[in-house]
Amino acid sequence: MSEDLYYNRDVNLSGVADINISDYAPSYGSSVSFSANNYSYKTNDNYYNLIPLSINSLTAKFNSRYEVNEEDAQKIVNFFESKSGVNDFSYQPDASIYRALSGYCEGYNVDHINNQHYEVTVDIDISEAPNLLNWSGGTYVSGAWSTFALSQNYEKYDVVYTGISSNKLNNFYYCTGDHTSSADNSPTGDNSMWTQEFFFEPDIGINNSVKFDIDSANFSNSFKDRMKNRKNIATMPISYSYKNISTKQLKSMLHFLENKGGYRRFRHQIPSLYNRPKVFYCQEWKHNWVYQDSHNLDVSLIEDPMGVIPTGT
Repeated sequence: MSEDLYYNRDVNLSGVADINISDYAPSYGSSVSFSANNYSYKTNDNYYNLIPLSINSLTAKFNSRYEVNEEDAQKIVNFFESKSGVNDFSYQPDASIYRALSGYCEGYNVDHINNQHYEVTVDIDISEAPNLLNWSGGTYVSGAWSTFALSQNYEKYDVVYTGISSNKLNNFYYCTGDHTSSADNSPTGDNSMWTQEFFFEPDIGINNSVKFDIDSANFSNSFKDRMKNRKNIATMPISYSYKNISTKQLKSMLHFLENKGGYRRFRHQIPSLYNRPKVFYCQEWKHNWVYQDSHNLDVSLIEDPMGVIPTGT
């Protein structure tokens, strides 16, 4: 066997032109999943403490699809193989929604559909993004907010910054309806058209389950003795799906969730059945590109049984 068959398999292509991957727009059907790496522990009555593990605790994983011809498929594959899984690169899949990010390729898949029709699917990990340190511009979401001003026309899902709070993270407000701004309907007005609550209404068809957190003692060949020895036994996780929402609503929601960093609490009123407002945090959400100006967003909320938003956080 010829010795030239034995070569370094770090890359599987040669003689392919270098590209800037951000020049290639991922196809519809691509997605990104956000996840917060937190340390949590429960105390009495199901209360818990939640602490981000690092300044990079909020991470993102892009699953990007490229439908291209053979030549472009070679260029895309060659680009990611050249990074060897250990070299970072600038990545901006959709400049209208996300900022340029620094990420790593974890692997790729090529679907050889037919002549000159290839689908390259790439997994990209964004694990070095200290989002709360870039409170003004946002680490992930691009251009989602403006500074609040009077006598301005605002639309539902607009995001403004006020400068009211000494904590810069707490200065963002979200518009609940179209209006022209005034002192009365400002973020601090008596008839405010702005909120810091999670007010985004999900699609019809919400499903949630509640499991009672109780202790029990099993008596041999007899019965089970159930004991309620703590409070807050009926805490409620809940998952929402938002189908075919606009880019404007998507960016407003992405900004809200990024601002909370995967650990900061927020108030939310479940839109059906339950009539007590609750406090939640969100550690995971997923965005899927459906079509132009059409997106799906899945959000998982976890209830904080203490029901208190800590001051200054």
